[in-house]
Amino acid sequence: MRSSTQLIIGALAVVATSGLVGQGLPASAAEPTTTRERGLVIECTGTIKGRPVYTSLYENDTVRNTIQILIGDDGHQVGGSRDTDRDFRDGRQVRGTLKVAGRRALVEGTARKVGERVPVHEEHDDAGQHITIDGFHRRLATDLRLTWKGASAPLTCDNAFVYDLQVTKEPTV
Repeated sequence: MRSSTQLIIGALAVVATSGLVGQGLPASAAEPTTTRERGLVIECTGTIKGRPVYTSLYENDTVRNTIQILIGDDGHQVGGSRDTDRDFRDGRQVRGTLKVAGRRALVEGTARKVGERVPVHEEHDDAGQHITIDGFHRRLATDLRLTWKGASAPLTCDNAFVYDLQVTKEPTV
């Protein structure tokens, strides 16, 4: 199991670089660009039908949202991912679906903000850009289940959070 800090840093790295996909900068771009990115990261584990489960719901209001579900282990694993324009969270209600091995897998339940906002500051270089991230994240308390092939199982999502970030990208070349 990854620690909260590792998960948060990894998720923020995804957030920071997600805007790079499909948004190439002009060759002569010398001015920094700043965007405000808001969304959530909910990564969960569990067991269904005796098989380990990993699920991920990722929202970012500047790019398409992504759902990922993996069921099983290295010996026999099924799953996949897809991008969508639909949000996974509406108020406290959470819902995401994905076809897994020809059958609909459903992640649903509730998530609510808890605790204090945590300041975030990160700087790194990626794809010829210096990226600076400033903002906040806030933990989500979740009560989610995975339903697949007529079975339902609770999910543990210890490191779920929402974020509100200013992302500045400056060319390094």
